[in-house]
Order: sequence, then structure tokens, then C-alpha cells
Amino acid sequence: MARRLRIVSVCRTLPTPDDPSSGIFVLNRLRAMSALADVVAVQPVPYLPGMKPLPEWTRRERSLEGLRVIHAPMLYLPGMLKSADGLWLARAVAGPIERLHAEAPLDAVDAHFGYPEGPGCARVARRLGVPYFVTVRGVENEYVAQPPIARQMLAALRGAAGCISVSHSLRDVIVRRGVEPGRVRVVHNAIDSAVFRLGDRDAARRAVGVSGGAPLVVSVGHLVSRKRHHVLIDAFARVAKSRPAARLAIIGARAFERRYPDDLLALAGRLGVGHAVRLVGNVPPAEVAGWLNAADVFALATAREGCCNAVLEALACGAPVVTTGAGDNAHFVENDVNGAIVPVDDAAALAAAIDAALGRTWDRPSIAARLEREVGAWSTVADRVLEFVEERLAASEAVA
Repeated sequence: MARRLRIVSVCRTLPTPDDPSSGIFVLNRLRAMSALADVVAVQPVPYLPGMKPLPEWTRRERSLEGLRVIHAPMLYLPGMLKSADGLWLARAVAGPIERLHAEAPLDAVDAHFGYPEGPGCARVARRLGVPYFVTVRGVENEYVAQPPIARQMLAALRGAAGCISVSHSLRDVIVRRGVEPGRVRVVHNAIDSAVFRLGDRDAARRAVGVSGGAPLVVSVGHLVSRKRHHVLIDAFARVAKSRPAARLAIIGARAFERRYPDDLLALAGRLGVGHAVRLVGNVPPAEVAGWLNAADVFALATAREGCCNAVLEALACGAPVVTTGAGDNAHFVENDVNGAIVPVDDAAALAAAIDAALGRTWDRPSIAARLEREVGAWSTVADRVLEFVEERLAASEAVA
């Protein structure tokens, strides 16, 4: 790069003392970028007086593995007035961004997620006369179908100096809605190769308590209906009819759909596989990697994705992947090479693909090596992002 850029990155989703696994992919990218540019993160923290107080850790700045993080209290009304969240976010982050800009001029504001970060950061950046960039990560698929939010989000994306998409499918979504193609660059997420890598499979199976010959299917994803874990359990029950020793482990945190985890267990019971289905819960990355190395097959029935981190992590551990074509899954999973792609909400097709995958021997080192070649390290991601930022800033300066 010709100069060391000064960038403020805004994202609500970063690891916190309450949820250390939240936003780990955003953190990894920002940490890698901070080795090449001066990057400070501003994290809006939702609160509601009298109902959702601010956590104690928000009262001071903190360092996340060397990344400076400034907290910005953000008024938040759960389930209400969602079209106002962009405004609330702008009010929250304006002060910290203005102070950073006064200390030394910012080259760019870097918003993570199309909404509310996109419109919120656009308001502040325009007022300061600073170019802004928006990274689209997956929620945009849902927001384009909500007119009051879509109007704000798309206006912010169209007005950005540049947009970074974590998948080709998300790029297509925003380009179809008027974002200039030349302003969008696809930069996939990377994976933490120090954690998610090929390991000793026998040792991994012993660590998770799976007997040597039992077929093990593993899935990773928050316990929400769009991940379609209920479809996976339906498919697994079909597989278990001919493979009664098979086991299914679903790793993921309980989320806003509070009844869904209990519904999954009830479904497993009705289908006669309650003894074989385990909801592991939210576990540290190293433990996730252990399950992936132990797995015979990774399966995810998801209905919506951008760049699915769980799929990348499974492939990095050498596990064959059976999943849907949601997001960029089909970009990374090739039938009969490292897994299979099946239609969304087709339990029969999912069962057939899982059964076929369990019935063959896979070249796990080859699967892992292929993924490493395709996504690279976080340092590569940072290079690609900052190269694009430099290009777009130069283009904006040339027009001006």
C-alpha cells in the first residue's frame, strides 16, 4: 500500500466478556487489518434504561488481542421500531468517530453489516466528509424484503465508496438492487488454521465420547429455524433406520427462538432417535474443531447463508460436507469431491446424501488442503480488503 490508512471500523458483533465467541470472524479480519493499517473498532452496545442496563465492561475501552475497542451505548427497543435502529446507531457512534477524526483525520469509516451499521455509519461519515465502506455478511438477504429498512440500507450501499461482500451470492443480491458492480468486491472469510486443521481422528473421537465404529454426523449452527436443524433431524432419522449405531451432534447456542431447541429434542423423540441426537450447546472453537475432526460427515440443512463459516471450518478439518446451496456453499462444496449439495427443505435428498457420504472413504487431507488453497489466511483477507479500499479511495479522489 502507498500509505498506512487510518480506519475506524463499526460493528455491534464483536466478542464480549458475556459472549466470547460472538463476531470472531469480524475480529479476525480487523486484527489482520491492524497489522497493515491503523484500525480502531467502535462497538455499539444495545441498552434500554430500566430493562437492559449497560454491562460493566462497557464503561471503559478494552483491547481484543491488540485491537483497540471503544464502546458506544446504543438505545435499543427489542422487537420495536427496527427501522429506527440506523438512527440510534448513528447517534451512538458519532461521538467516538468524531473524536478519532479530530485526533488525526480518518481515511475511511468501515461498517460491518448492511443494517443498521450501513445507514448509521453513512450519516456520520457524510457529516464528517469521510468516505465509508460497508461489508455485507448475510442479514442483508432478509432486510431487502423489509421496505422501511431496505430503503435505508440500499441507499447506504449505493452511496458507499465501496462494498465488500463475504460471498458471491450476497454480491448478486445488492447488485440486482442497484449497487454499482464496480464498487463491490467479494472477499471470503478465512478460517483460523491454528484451530481448524486436520487432526488425529481417533483421539478426537475418544475426546467426544464416540465409540470407534459408530457413524458420527456433526452440524454447527445457532439453534434457529433458518439453520433447518429440524430438517436435519428428519433426515438423520431416515439414515438411522439402516445405520442404528449412528449419532448426530448439533453444536450451537440457543438464540432468539427460545422454544426451538426443545422442539428439536421433541422431534427427535417422536422420530425414535432421541437417544442418538445430542445438542452440544455453545462450545469454544477448539472444542468445535475436535468434533469436526471426529465427524464422519458434516451436515447443515441451512436455508440462508452468506459465506458459511461452519462449512469452511468443517472442510478445513478434512470433513466431507453435505449441505444446501445456500449462499456460497456450492462455491466450496463439489459433489463427490468433498461432499454434496442438496436442495433446501428436502429431508429425503439430505438423508440420501448423508448415507452415501457415510458409505465411502474420503481423502480428508485432500479436502483440508483444497480449502486452505481457496480461502487462505486472515492476512490474505486483510490484504484483499485494504487493496480494495485503496483502489476505491483513489477512484473517489480522481473524480473529486
